[in-house]
Amino acid sequence: MARAHTHSSADAAEADASFHRAPFNATGNDMPARMDLLLEPGLRVRDRVVHAHEQIDDPVPSHRAALDAVRDQDPARAELAMLDPLAKAVHDLDQVTRAPDSARRP
Repeated sequence: MARAHTHSSADAAEADASFHRAPFNATGNDMPARMDLLLEPGLRVRDRVVHAHEQIDDPVPSHRAALDAVRDQDPARAELAMLDPLAKAVHDLDQVTRAPDSARRP
């Protein structure tokens, strides 16, 4: 994922999808793996839109915090660590899809 941040938005989208696919597949349970089939297309579109803009911060540190918590087997810290990337995802998408104030109608 860290290498993809310096590449194309498609590379970043693929890296992010792979990162998010890993825990689904690691469960060994077909239900989460199949849920990924529903979530991944939306994630890829969002990533391509967001990562195509220069003003977006590096997503790696926030993902790293969640990964570290999972590796440390600390579910409470993992849950808290995921709140930041989720909030950031909403904020980033809003930033790149919002019309400039001068283009908005009253």
